[in-house]
Amino acid sequence: MSLAAVSGLFVGTERLGSFAPDKALITSAFVPNPDFVLCRDNSGAPTAVYKEQVWDFNPYRLSSKKVNKFYFETVFEFIGSEQYSLIDEAKYVIYCLIYFVGGGRAGKLSVGTVVNYWFVIRAAIKFCDRQKEKPAVGSLTLRQLLTTPIYLAAFLEDNKDSCLIARLVSSILRGLILVGEDRLGYRVINSGDLKFDRGSYHQHPVIPTRIYLGMINGLSDLLDQMHVGIGRFESFIAKFDDKYYGLNFSTQSAAGFGGKTYFRPAMIDALEHHGLADVFSGEFLCEHKRYFSSSLLKMQYALKQVIHLYTGMRDQEVLRMPYNCLAEQVYIKESVDDTGVVRDRTRAVSILSTTTKFTGYRKAESWFAPSDVVKAVKIAQAICRGLSKLYKIATGPNCPLFLNPSILKHKGAEVGVGSLTASNVRLAAFKSFVIESSDLQELSQTDTKRDFYHESKFGVGQSWPLTSHQFRRSLAFYASNSGFVSLPSLKSQYKHMTIEMSRYYSNGFENLRTIFGYYDPGRKEFVLPPSHVALEFQMGIPMAVANQLLSDVLFRDAPLFGGTGSYMEKQKTRVEKGEVCVEDVRAETVVQVKSGSISYRDTLLGGCTKVGRCDSFMLGDFTECLSCEGAIIKPELVDDAIQVTTAELAGYADNTGEYQITKGDLERLSYFKARQINRVER
Repeated sequence: MSLAAVSGLFVGTERLGSFAPDKALITSAFVPNPDFVLCRDNSGAPTAVYKEQVWDFNPYRLSSKKVNKFYFETVFEFIGSEQYSLIDEAKYVIYCLIYFVGGGRAGKLSVGTVVNYWFVIRAAIKFCDRQKEKPAVGSLTLRQLLTTPIYLAAFLEDNKDSCLIARLVSSILRGLILVGEDRLGYRVINSGDLKFDRGSYHQHPVIPTRIYLGMINGLSDLLDQMHVGIGRFESFIAKFDDKYYGLNFSTQSAAGFGGKTYFRPAMIDALEHHGLADVFSGEFLCEHKRYFSSSLLKMQYALKQVIHLYTGMRDQEVLRMPYNCLAEQVYIKESVDDTGVVRDRTRAVSILSTTTKFTGYRKAESWFAPSDVVKAVKIAQAICRGLSKLYKIATGPNCPLFLNPSILKHKGAEVGVGSLTASNVRLAAFKSFVIESSDLQELSQTDTKRDFYHESKFGVGQSWPLTSHQFRRSLAFYASNSGFVSLPSLKSQYKHMTIEMSRYYSNGFENLRTIFGYYDPGRKEFVLPPSHVALEFQMGIPMAVANQLLSDVLFRDAPLFGGTGSYMEKQKTRVEKGEVCVEDVRAETVVQVKSGSISYRDTLLGGCTKVGRCDSFMLGDFTECLSCEGAIIKPELVDDAIQVTTAELAGYADNTGEYQITKGDLERLSYFKARQINRVER
């Protein structure tokens, strides 16, 4: 006979004459029968039946005050299949908490606690449903929310003013861990890893644009410098298996080799001989053998930062990378027509992975690797091959990519990863990035809830306090920005990378999972790892839109025109007169972006705040912006468009269709400038 679980709400109420609810089979991992009774009144009549849309647990309460019933169908304004699915998930979570968690010494769970749980779960499924307003995210399931740190952090941020939600989320997570992955169907986030403290929690800061671009340029230059030696690192490092190789002649002479004939080349001569003198210069200068280990460690540190910069991987995720971490993932298969002619060739992307199994599928997390990351990994592999010869080990899945170069100093060093931390390895290029007042102002705009001006480490004149996780946050922030506005000051390599990311992300969540996910044999599908930076990219888009809209529009001196442009001009006037503060305008803008009532993207004439598809934009009819309610028109761009259109018109014959269309565009632009822009300027 199967063991049965008793309701935690019913335990302890028998003495009050309560009628017991149904018992749940402990061995069952399935949703209970629709007619399953969770609560009965004093006459034995059911008051909470699993399939019903109203649950009443008042018969099992011990307090004199009545508690609220659970009204499932009133959670959403509109009820469709997605909303019913969320309600079903919520019901099952509550059922599991009642029957398989309990509380107190005797497993007693108070009705008031369950009501509080429902308050949180209700807010959670409403949050999941609201995400459909974000095109990059779409409707979430409760399962996704409870298993993805980024989504749950966004939910907590959305409810930051509720002490009850912040406190009870951890309690619910602990309870669901006790329920177990087998019964629940998924593994929830460990509350201990959540690290959400309303009083002290701060996200890693976004690196200000000026410093971020400097780091991109600096790391790119260092990468090019190291890449020169990619074919020579292995043979050169292997030479140091001879403990006298690279030592000064005086040191070798003191060792008593028996004459100069037996001398090994000193470090400078050895570098020249292997064509590595230019590689080991500047940041990686190595004039003596005793500095060789630290120079290699600096190289590994710089390569590690490149990987962080372009992938968003966490610190330990990079350090866990094995030697053979680089692979190709096909996302479009080759298509061949009936005659055998290849019409579309196979398309693949380079990916990084931390762990692989021998079962034919990728088990651990994977990341999209643009060209600079591929270059960085191949340089690290070349260094690793040389060090592996000193360690007398084979490169492969069990060999760390960033093999510790301490073997050059200590022959008995254990196989492992070096200490690649900012406190242990100091790059002069990074120390030179000093915070300016403009950086601090921009930093404050990325997180208005944090007072950076009173944090000593962000003081003007201080070196930027870099951590690897800042690259992850900044990548999500700036990459999501790149989908809406251009960043012309970024290097072409970085712009290309973000365009690639945006392209893959915009192909839909299904394609995203097949490219970046791992195969789950239990579910028989590809699953996106819950810690992936793509999820931060998705959640970062609304905030990035709001920030860019304000910085690109509200804080400019020149006037704006168009439907939304005129509205923003009024807001600017209100700010200047002191009728409203910038923080209020920003908060209102963020709310509008999150609710899906406003968006922002660049156009030829300024910007567009229209939500959804724009047929005129897709057809290239840019002059339609002049009369659009969602348009932001910038006078300087109208002048540019008039010049370009005038030059284009001169290239067409008068009797052609192209001439007529272009002439119409020019007339509309000129009319708008005369009636709107010139009038305001006068």
